[in-house]
Amino acid sequence: AIHRGLVLHISYQSLSSGASVRDIVPLALIDNGLRWHVRAFDRKNSRFGDFVINRISNAKAATTPIAQEEALAEDEQWNHQIELELVPHPKLSHPKAIEADYGMSRGVLRVLTRAAVAGYALGRWSVDCSPKHSLDSSRHHLWLRNPRVLDGVESAVLAPGFSEKALS
Repeated sequence: AIHRGLVLHISYQSLSSGASVRDIVPLALIDNGLRWHVRAFDRKNSRFGDFVINRISNAKAATTPIAQEEALAEDEQWNHQIELELVPHPKLSHPKAIEADYGMSRGVLRVLTRAAVAGYALGRWSVDCSPKHSLDSSRHHLWLRNPRVLDGVESAVLAPGFSEKALS
């Protein structure tokens, strides 16, 4: 469907709204390290979003054409690149060990990523995204030094310790 530019009519089990039937325009595949998602335009909600592939059933190609506003080129979160500045968690006794683990330069690992997947990456790496590095450093060896980069990033809700209120 992605390759051929097809709309899919699917049944979907959403964690937030339960079972529903909807039409999606699949655009890209995303591996968040734990499961696969499809990035798609959701016609039901008129927005781009991610769908867990295992929650999709009864997928059938629809005959309706894809509109210009449903194309990947129109997905601002997908097309917006952000640079994450990851540093050893400030509460660690031996930050040089983390610098070595990640091959940091001057104590910083700079990661360029799409806004749409930033939250997945930060969660997978257990990065403390709280502004005052308040999460447990024994579980979160990295801290996001530039949390303001997540301003307007929809996937940031998946990042450990992230709070939109803290950015205000």
